[in-house]
Amino acid sequence: MALLLSLLGPLRVTLDGRELELGGPRNRRLLAALALEAGRVVPTAGLAQAVWDDPPATAREQLQNAAGALRRRFAEAGLPAAPVVRTEAGFLLDPGHAAVDVRDFARLRSAAKAAEAADDPAGCRALLGRALELWRAPVALGGLRGRIFEAAADRLAQERLDCVETALAADLDLGRHAEVCAELAALTAEHPLRERLVELHVLALYRAGRRAEALAALAAARRRLAESAGLDPGPQLRALHAAVLADTVPPPRRPAPGPGGPQRTPAQLPAPPDAFVGRRDEEELLRRALRGGGGALCLVTGAAGIGKTALALRVAHGLRGEFPDGQLYVDLRGADRTAAADPAEVLAGFLRGLGVDGPAVPADAGERAALYRSLLAGRRVLVLLDNAADEAQVRALLPGAAAGCAVLVTARHRLAGLCPDRPGAVRLPLLDEASALGLLGRIAGAGRLAAEPQAARELVRLCGGLPLALRIVGADLAALPHRELARLATRLGDERSRLDVLDGVRAGLRIGYRALPAEARTLLRGLASLDGPDFAAWTAAAVLEAAPEYAEDALDALAAAHLLEVAGRDGAGQLRYRMHDLVRAFGRELTGPGEGAAVARRVLSCWVTLVREGRRAHQGLDYPGLAHRTAAWVPDPAVLAGPRAEPVRWLGAECEALVAAVRQAARVDPYACWELAAAGEYLFDLRSDLAGWQAVQEQGLAAARAVGDVTGEATMLVGLGRHRTCREEWGPARAMLTAGEALFEGLGDAHGAAYAGWLLSYLDRTQGRLDEAVRRCRSGAAVFEAAGDLYGQAHSLRGLGQVLLARGEPEAALRVLREALAVAGANGAAWPRMCMLRWVADAQRTLGRPAEAAAGFREVLAHTLGSGDLAGQSAARIGLGRIALDAGDAAEALRQLRAADELGRRSGQSLVRALAAEPLARALLASGDAPAARALLEETLAGCRRMEARPLLARLESALAELPA
Repeated sequence: MALLLSLLGPLRVTLDGRELELGGPRNRRLLAALALEAGRVVPTAGLAQAVWDDPPATAREQLQNAAGALRRRFAEAGLPAAPVVRTEAGFLLDPGHAAVDVRDFARLRSAAKAAEAADDPAGCRALLGRALELWRAPVALGGLRGRIFEAAADRLAQERLDCVETALAADLDLGRHAEVCAELAALTAEHPLRERLVELHVLALYRAGRRAEALAALAAARRRLAESAGLDPGPQLRALHAAVLADTVPPPRRPAPGPGGPQRTPAQLPAPPDAFVGRRDEEELLRRALRGGGGALCLVTGAAGIGKTALALRVAHGLRGEFPDGQLYVDLRGADRTAAADPAEVLAGFLRGLGVDGPAVPADAGERAALYRSLLAGRRVLVLLDNAADEAQVRALLPGAAAGCAVLVTARHRLAGLCPDRPGAVRLPLLDEASALGLLGRIAGAGRLAAEPQAARELVRLCGGLPLALRIVGADLAALPHRELARLATRLGDERSRLDVLDGVRAGLRIGYRALPAEARTLLRGLASLDGPDFAAWTAAAVLEAAPEYAEDALDALAAAHLLEVAGRDGAGQLRYRMHDLVRAFGRELTGPGEGAAVARRVLSCWVTLVREGRRAHQGLDYPGLAHRTAAWVPDPAVLAGPRAEPVRWLGAECEALVAAVRQAARVDPYACWELAAAGEYLFDLRSDLAGWQAVQEQGLAAARAVGDVTGEATMLVGLGRHRTCREEWGPARAMLTAGEALFEGLGDAHGAAYAGWLLSYLDRTQGRLDEAVRRCRSGAAVFEAAGDLYGQAHSLRGLGQVLLARGEPEAALRVLREALAVAGANGAAWPRMCMLRWVADAQRTLGRPAEAAAGFREVLAHTLGSGDLAGQSAARIGLGRIALDAGDAAEALRQLRAADELGRRSGQSLVRALAAEPLARALLASGDAPAARALLEETLAGCRRMEARPLLARLESALAELPA
């Protein structure tokens, strides 16, 4: 149970979101005094001074009685352990049994200071934003009088203002000059003697191109200081005044944000090779060519396993200081043309690395390339394109005319048309004997080579001077310190055929492979059959049909033999592994007839089971209307723990592997292909990853149609119709949903048809067809209830409630929405309940119940922050902003509604952003900025007319008409 003591505003105590009654003023003052010092013993005398300015003679006894009363109230509320503890020295509030918002505020401020010291304005701003969100009112400890509480409130108010100031400074560092001008104007008027606020206001105005206003703000500040305190501006303001006059104001420390948010400094290079020898001439040539930036393009070519990537990484790491704006890296997987990376997908990854949020990544490949080139213009970034397939793949990823950037490419082929006469073209030869012996010695130990020089030279010869083969042989020797080199050379010599001797690597791989335990050999062949870029231990468990611990032993054996690379931990805390393409090709050579396809089908079955389990944990069911053709299977129940415990985080960590699995399934198991695309839809929806959503479901639709699976076709059409709805493409959305509904009806699947109908009802509501929306929702609710589908039933009831709200019947709407909330609660998953709670809170706000509504919106916000649901966060902040507007708190309304607007922009969904426009315009008007309100409404209206969102359009037009002329 979660007990929260909130002091940043009026004192409030809640248990699992339910407010507790504390009793009389004495109890409240005692608890507040302890909460201010949570975790520390407060002497009885000090407590008495807080509870009474003039403590009575019976203060000790009264405090004991009050503490006992508080403990009884907590026990009656169901709290298993009381947070108020009596000690010999006084009283203590145990923070292990109660959260205190003041402590959270201090922790976030401290973390923000660390981010500021580390020159991370984006991290600092995010932390301060969370800290300021803890404040429910501008004044802490509201309603508590007395010297101690008033002093504490003053201190906290000062800390809050410091936070606001630092957050605005971070905004300026991130290039958000125009966005903060209005807020800074209000703050400087409210705090005329805070010179730092004046400085920030002037900087914002100047950098927003409003130089005259910046000078006027400086003049006004000078007058206020003289009139209020008889002071002249300090040296920093005077220096800024001179800089504005001379147009020498320094630029922001960060470039202005791109369309996806603040630009980041990517640092994507994998670790440099730990054992590197030779290649000095090539290394120096590349360093010289790349060092100046200037649009340099260098190419490293050579045979498979020759050490191209090792050299490129060594050079790139050595040049990091020359490219302070970051380093981008991608493995283009060019060794296998059928699995080569799609430049459009690579561009999406690069854009995310540069700070463009996933939803803001353009869907069109050409637009992605244009945005990529724009973001790199004026920056010094090194781009490493490893393992390129051909010239076309590389050209799509070049930064254009960005003079400060440089590109380093590795490829097996020369790519002559890319840089025919450039000095940065390097072709790597095989290592000479001395370098090869040096590499082998670094891995296996120089002393062992010195003890058996002839055998060492024979090993080098048999490895063909190929670094990959030498590394594998060296790892084998290092793992067997008692084994003579001569014996290994004899074993390697037995494998000498012309191809093995010339190739080198196959002989080395075969030696390493034969030395593996049987289960590791089986695992290598099975993993080689899969297309994913990397994988976690559960995938290995599925390959081996074994428990994860058993699979981890085999993974360790492969990693120790350098046949797998440990890529690090993912966002869900899982270790991820990566297989070199040469090792993958070798493993596929060894795979018996039908073995690879059987492994792929088994792993896909596990994929479908795990993603369904994640969807059940998140939404209470795996997919509405979905007939299960792929049998549920996992190698061990332990692998279900991840998707059950953290479905969004787990699938988010597996997202790239999921996309690869869907593509492979299209070839080996079309049924699993569309089922996996359907079950994973929730991840793409929550993350507003519209490009990924479209890719997997179009693949699933093609797979279903290829085998004549009507259920799969219907399911994918409904999923893609929902996707088009999120893109505000109403016509295609309605066509796809109607087609899916008709297919389900033709199959006699009323459940699937009802799900399509529920989505169509959303379109009806959005476009003002309320009677049709009501018909669909009532029909769907009955079908879902009969099927025992609480998820669908709750959403259909929610649709009815939304229509009632739109028609101005909030009492009736609240009854229906509370029923939807109860049904969603019975479903057992948190996310559907949040969807209903958001609308219950909206109805409560409409009915003039702000406290209940605010509690609901805050609960929704807390949940959606944890899941990354941008649309849900925006909706919660819109609700909180409207409540602040109703209460006359324009500053708080602006803060919440601007945050909602930003979340809508990041979601990539125009409608989500448009929903914040009308209340944000009212907040701007309330704060005295009518021109900004008008501009916002006119801009949003244009978009809504294109979308044909009639009810929203009517609200926006009404708000615009109410603005003063």
